[in-house]
Amino acid sequence: MTIFQDYPRLRWLIAIVWTAFMTLVLVQSSGQPVVGPPAPPGPPTPERELLLTSGHIISFAILNLIWVWALSPTMSFQRRLVMALVIAFTLGLVTELAQNYVPDRSASIEDLLVNWITTIVTLWWIRRKQGQQPAPA
Repeated sequence: MTIFQDYPRLRWLIAIVWTAFMTLVLVQSSGQPVVGPPAPPGPPTPERELLLTSGHIISFAILNLIWVWALSPTMSFQRRLVMALVIAFTLGLVTELAQNYVPDRSASIEDLLVNWITTIVTLWWIRRKQGQQPAPA
């Protein structure tokens, strides 16, 4: 047994901490962040947009992986996928809307779409990988 099998609530704690961290990073000021370096200044160049978009992709993929894993001791596989989808879609929408209230930020439909597409692709990949697992004996 591992510590994660013995203490399933530890999985939830990890998922909640990651979700809170993502919320902070996604809603904080771009010019004076609490966590991490400031966003690259200036007009949106392809390089700047690629950097910022890759951050959304990586963090939402991790978010979905962690929530599917965290919920595994308590839910069926299909229900975990649905819960991860609801959590990620809600977080993406709420953080984009909250950015309207941060002085140097604004909501972006493009960021929201990246978050949601990343969620769908990640959960599709998880579902596909699960289908390749041998059935338990």
